[in-house]
Amino acid sequence: MSHKPVEDELPERSIYGTHAGDLGVIGVAILLTLVMVGILLLPSPFAKLEKAQADQARVARQQARVARQKEIDKAVASGEVSVSISPVRHH
Repeated sequence: MSHKPVEDELPERSIYGTHAGDLGVIGVAILLTLVMVGILLLPSPFAKLEKAQADQARVARQQARVARQKEIDKAVASGEVSVSISPVRHH
């Protein structure tokens, strides 16, 4: 009696002899790696917030300068303010 040698059959859920649990671990490792790369490469939301706040502060300072200069120009034009140089007194 001659029988064919029985080949080791892999379960249907295996992919190239890899267990499903091993594939799960690999999947989680890939996911964590992608998340870490995303965290490192993408801009921080806190950086965006700080930049927006700095821009708002810069605009507010500029508006204050413009308003102050307008008040000075208005006072000078109306004659309320005069500029003179007084002599220095020596003691």
